Amino acid sequence: MLSLIFSFLKIFFFYYFNENITSDIKIYTLISLIVYVLIRVTYFMRIVYVKIHNPAFIFITSFVFLSFLGSILLMLPASTVKKISFIDALFTSTSAVCVTGLVVLDTAKDFTYLGKIFILILIELGGLGILTITSFFSYFFRDGFSFKEAIFISNFLNTKTTNNVLSLAVKVVMFTLTVEFIGTLLIYFSIKEKNTIESDNILFFSIFHSISAFCNSGFSTLSQGLYSQSVRFNYLFQLIIAFLLILGGIGFNILFNFFTYIWLTIKKYFLKIFKDEDFRCPVHVVTLNTKIVILTTFFLLFFGTVFYYISEYHCSLSEHSSFHGKWIVSFFSSATSRTAGFHVLNINTFTPITIFFTIFLMWIGASPASTGGGIKTSTFALALMNVISLSRGKNRLEIQRKEISSESIRLSFSIIMLSIIVIYISILIIIFLDPKEDILSISFEVFSAFSTAGLSLGITSNLSNGSKLILILLMLLGRIGIFNVMIGLLKKDKIGSHHYYRYPKGNILIN
Repeated sequence: MLSLIFSFLKIFFFYYFNENITSDIKIYTLISLIVYVLIRVTYFMRIVYVKIHNPAFIFITSFVFLSFLGSILLMLPASTVKKISFIDALFTSTSAVCVTGLVVLDTAKDFTYLGKIFILILIELGGLGILTITSFFSYFFRDGFSFKEAIFISNFLNTKTTNNVLSLAVKVVMFTLTVEFIGTLLIYFSIKEKNTIESDNILFFSIFHSISAFCNSGFSTLSQGLYSQSVRFNYLFQLIIAFLLILGGIGFNILFNFFTYIWLTIKKYFLKIFKDEDFRCPVHVVTLNTKIVILTTFFLLFFGTVFYYISEYHCSLSEHSSFHGKWIVSFFSSATSRTAGFHVLNINTFTPITIFFTIFLMWIGASPASTGGGIKTSTFALALMNVISLSRGKNRLEIQRKEISSESIRLSFSIIMLSIIVIYISILIIIFLDPKEDILSISFEVFSAFSTAGLSLGITSNLSNGSKLILILLMLLGRIGIFNVMIGLLKKDKIGSHHYYRYPKGNILIN
């Protein structure tokens, strides 16, 4: 019913405001059909993850399934201007689902209006995760919702409690739609006055880039991306995109916890000033996880901005004449390097030191439970603080009078080690398959794919099919999480099982 109502509303709207409605009716009717299919798929996914006892395996399968489904949709004759190969379709679909932004085709010229809508839907589903969408629909159609389903959904949403997990899924979806709606309005008004966009439909341009920015995907409907002449010097537009990137990459749990603290603080002062009442905030509203993620994100953004400003001042930044323009572009570059594939500077003119620093930012990536990739900010922060703690002679990691569990420390170092191994092996394979390409460009491409950053030195479309398949696999590993893949493939125990034994300790000499 929702799909049909959506379609009829579109027909009614175009009937009164547009004379040529035939093509629009076809497109929006097809979109309505896709929405219906999505609802049926989510219902089917709910049945599947109740039958299978491995949440990690379901999580992996959902992204692989979306990638192949997207490639089929993008190969439809109505989706492209000319026929494309299956590898290119799969690469584009995987890049959209894994919110990466690496492209082998020109999104603006090679895809039709319908094809761009397909890409946009894949970005939204990939950013939120189809299992979050499944939970969202389960909230409204939750007949026979079991405790086991609550355990699975809590795994998908990265929360340790099973209380109100469906409500959390609804909050995630509604918050995402709200931010994307506000972002659409801000982008629309930031570019409407200048009216220099290389697009006939400014509203669709705004919607596309708002969703793409918040989901940290880096896709653009402009041939040169945000480096296009029409938006390269629009600094207000760049600030809007940058803040959408940061919001999408900081993590939903962190955002909700931070907003709760702000709301309670406002409420406290409001009652004190206007009603002369004392309001006692709950103890430890802001969690340690929130503090670590926000501080790490702030320092990476700050030092990244300063670094880009200094290193590129006489190079790629020289085309920006104003003082504030240079700083805004540097801030934008610092934000997008960790999470998305947007760029407003000519990456091909970057100095080697800037390229290596960009690789470092891409490797760290966004925060946990967000739409971004990488090893995550909390992983990097824990590993760094543990090194400092060991250097001081401490045998445990303590932060703000709290002891960090050894499990979290082991997990952080495992993720770092696995990422280095996978990246190194991938670079070796692509060098073997494409020996003509520069090793620095290949390394940049591999880091970008694994961290779902989407930046490139321009070699993506020139790679062989074998190298493209390696990048597809890297994008999936980066979005799903390599440790989740290891758990899905190797873990044989059921949820909640424990080993009630310990072996004698064995000492190994190190250093």
